[in-house]
Amino acid sequence: MQITTTAKEENRKTPKKYQELQAELSSADRKAKFVMYLFSEGPREYDFLLKILSMGRDNYWRDLIVQNARVPPSGAKILDIACGTGLVSFQLASSKKGSMVVGVDVAREMLERANDLNKKMGGDLDVNLIQARAENLPLRTGTFDCATISLATRNVSSVSETFLEMKRCVSSGSPVISMDFTKPRGSIFAPFYKFYTFSVLPALGLVISRHWNGIFSYLAGSIERSKTPEDLSNIMEEAGLQGVSIRRMTHGVTALVSGYKNRDPM
Repeated sequence: MQITTTAKEENRKTPKKYQELQAELSSADRKAKFVMYLFSEGPREYDFLLKILSMGRDNYWRDLIVQNARVPPSGAKILDIACGTGLVSFQLASSKKGSMVVGVDVAREMLERANDLNKKMGGDLDVNLIQARAENLPLRTGTFDCATISLATRNVSSVSETFLEMKRCVSSGSPVISMDFTKPRGSIFAPFYKFYTFSVLPALGLVISRHWNGIFSYLAGSIERSKTPEDLSNIMEEAGLQGVSIRRMTHGVTALVSGYKNRDPM
């Protein structure tokens, strides 16, 4: 399994503080560079820290993505945007027999980790990795039977452009699925989760490294500023997707928003 790079690599400059760099993210390119820098270190710890961030519910969330990825019984082609270390890509490939999955991520280090994990699993899964931005996919129109993006709409430069690209890449009648963190509701759980993400997780990240402290601090802020499931639903509809629905999970910690590309008129 090769990792394909679609743009020339640039030297990453370490900012003095995460806050300073975040304040400068006024353009799409700066946002992409920031995300590349942010996830360039610690990909080996990412899966473990995701389990902490999800309070152990990440497997359940991935199962729901797979269940909603309705594809042909054999020979399906599935696109997984912001695939990270490949957890969703591998689960899709193993659950959908005979399928081929293309995982796309902007951070090369994450893709290299995904490649290593695939080799450890025997390398039997048909998963191909591409380094590219979600808003400008180097893929043919109408190629895939399903497109997914998980825990990453907060990290892309443009959610609307990302959904448009996902819609472009799937065939008529195929689903487009987004699963991401959102602000939970409820008078008891919401304050608890806010304390958990803003206080407990950054402190835990600091035990591992300052870099992971920065990652958890960024993630907490991004969740607080995240678009609501209703916002994402509206953006999907504006992108031309049909039958958009919302399913909240784990007391509203995450939400699965999905729609499908309209079938071509007869």
